[in-house]
Amino acid sequence: MANLHNKLACLTLVSGLAVFSSLQASSNTPSGLHTHSFEGFTATAISKALSMGRLSNVSDTVKNGDLLKVNTSASPYSLHKHGPWLTDGGISGNSQELIKALKDARAHGLNPDSYELPTILATVKRILELDYGENTTDHLSLSELKSLKLSLRNNLNTQLNQAFLKLAQDLGRGAVVATDVQRQMFRKAPAVNPQEWLEALTRGEISAKAALQSLMPHDASYHRLTAHMRKLLDEHASGKRRVSVALTEDNANKFSKNDNERLTLRLMETGELLLNTELTGNYDQTLQFAIERFQQRNGIPVTGLADSRTRQALNLSVEKEIEAVALSLERWRWMPRILGQKHIMVNIPDYTVQVRKEGKTLLSMRTVVGKARHATPTFSEEMEYIVFNPTWTVPKSITNREMIPKELRNPGYLKSRNFDIMRRDGDHLVKVPYDEVTAEDYSAERFPYVLQQRSGPGNALGRMKFMMPNEYNIYLHDTQAKDLFSKNERAYSHGCIRLSDPETLARVLLQEDGFSEAEIETALTRTDRKLVRFKTPVPTHLTYMTTWVDEQGMLNMRPDIYKHDEALVTALEGKNTLIKTLKQVPLISSTDRQVSKDS
Repeated sequence: MANLHNKLACLTLVSGLAVFSSLQASSNTPSGLHTHSFEGFTATAISKALSMGRLSNVSDTVKNGDLLKVNTSASPYSLHKHGPWLTDGGISGNSQELIKALKDARAHGLNPDSYELPTILATVKRILELDYGENTTDHLSLSELKSLKLSLRNNLNTQLNQAFLKLAQDLGRGAVVATDVQRQMFRKAPAVNPQEWLEALTRGEISAKAALQSLMPHDASYHRLTAHMRKLLDEHASGKRRVSVALTEDNANKFSKNDNERLTLRLMETGELLLNTELTGNYDQTLQFAIERFQQRNGIPVTGLADSRTRQALNLSVEKEIEAVALSLERWRWMPRILGQKHIMVNIPDYTVQVRKEGKTLLSMRTVVGKARHATPTFSEEMEYIVFNPTWTVPKSITNREMIPKELRNPGYLKSRNFDIMRRDGDHLVKVPYDEVTAEDYSAERFPYVLQQRSGPGNALGRMKFMMPNEYNIYLHDTQAKDLFSKNERAYSHGCIRLSDPETLARVLLQEDGFSEAEIETALTRTDRKLVRFKTPVPTHLTYMTTWVDEQGMLNMRPDIYKHDEALVTALEGKNTLIKTLKQVPLISSTDRQVSKDS
C-alpha cells in the first residue's frame, strides 16, 4: 500500500479527532440542538491498528495521547493533486479546521446542520470504516473497494467545498440580506467572493481557519458576543432552569421575604450579586444596588425597585437571550470589516455615540435619535467637517408639516424665530423679503420657498453640527432641547442625532486630528459661521444593536424601538439558523420551588 506511513498518520489524527472532540455529543445536550459523534469507532480503529503493528512509526504519538502533533498539513503536491481537503493518506488539516468551524457555527448564531455537517461526518466515518472497520468490506472485490473509496473521497470533497462556500458567505456578509429585513438600512453588505477564498485554499495561500477568521467581523464587540453565546449554549445544554420572580407592579411586594429571596437568587445568576450573597430576605441596600445595575444593563429606568418591566427582564429565558445575541451577531456581519483605526459609532437603540480608537472608547455620550415615524437610518459614511454656528436649512417635509402650520396659527412665528425665506437660484439660495410672500404661498399644499434659520443662540442645531455627507441628510448636531437627555428613552428627533455634549465631541475629534489647543479654542469661541474640515475624515457608523456585551463581559439589552427585530427573527428562522432549533423550557426551577417551600 502506497505511502502507508502518511496514510496511517493522517487517519490516526482523524480517528482521534479531539479535533472531532468538539464534535462529540455532550450527554447534557438539550433537545432541539443536534450533535454529532463517531460513537466509539475511533477507539476500536486505534486499538486494531496498534494490534496489527500498523502504527509503529507513530506509536509514541498515539501512546502519549497527543494526536494533534501528527502533521496533517497537505503538501504542495497533495494540494495540487487532491485540493484543500484531502491527502494521499486521508483528510487534511484544512478539513479538520473546517469541521471544527462548522461545529462552532452555533456560537455565531448559525446552525451546523445548514452546512450538512451530519452528512460530512457520516462520510468521514464511512471512509474510516472502509480502512479499519471489521467485516464491512468482505463482500467487495479490490476493484470495487477502490472504486467505493474513490467515490466517498469525491463526495467528501464536494461536501466540504459546499460547506466552506456557504459558511464563508454567511460569516462574511450575513445569513440574510440586510436590506430585505430592516427598514432604513442603507449600508452595503461587505463584498465577499467565497469562491476566491476556496481557490486561495486550494493554492495553499491560506488555511481554512485563517480564511474564516478573515471573513467574519474583526471587532472585539463581535467576539465578546460569540463568547457570551457559548456560555448561553452551555447553560441551555445543562438543562438548568433559571430562577423566576413574580410578575407584579406592587412595590410593597419588596417587603416579602419570599420575593426578595427570589430576586437575590436571580441576581446572583445574572451576575449582579456574588454567588455567596446571603439570603436575608430583606430589601436592603445590597439588593437595591443590584437591581439598579441590572436596570442599567437593560435600558430600564434606574429606580432600584423591582417594577413590572424589571421583573419581565429578569424572567427572560435563556432561549430568548440566545435569540437576542444571534440578532446582534447577524447585524455585526452586515458591518464593514474595517471600521477605521479611529471611528465614531452611533448605537440607535442605546441612544449613545462613542468615539473609539484602537479598540478603546475615548468618549461616550447620550444622544437623541429619530422618533419611530422619522427613524434614524443605518449606514456608514466618513465625517468630513464640523460647522460652527450653523444655519439650519429646513427640510421640505418639516416645512410643510410643521413650520407653515405654526405660522398660519400664529402669524409672525417664523420671523420671531429668525427664519429667512429663500428661493433657489441654481445652486444658491437667495433671500426673499417677507412682504413678497403671499397668503396663497402660505396656503399652498407645498410651500414654494425654502426656510433657513439664521445662526445664533436660538438656532435649532445649536452651536455646531458634525457632517458626514450623505443622501439621507443625516448628521450629528447640538440642540436647544437639553432637557430630553435626562429621559431614559430618547427617540424625539426627525432622524438626525442630537448630542448631549457636542463641545467635548468637537474637542476630542479635533485633538485626535492634530489641531492645536489654540486652534480648537478659536473654533469653539467664535460667533460667526465657520466650517472646519478634518485633515483625516472619521469613519462614522450608525448602527442598530439591541444587544451587546460590554468590556466587562456583561450582556446589555435595549428595547427594539423601531420594531426591526421581528422581521430579522423570521428571516433567520427561514434560513435554518440557530434560533430555529431552540425550544422553550419552563421558567420555574427547582431552586424556585425550594425557596417557595422554605418561605
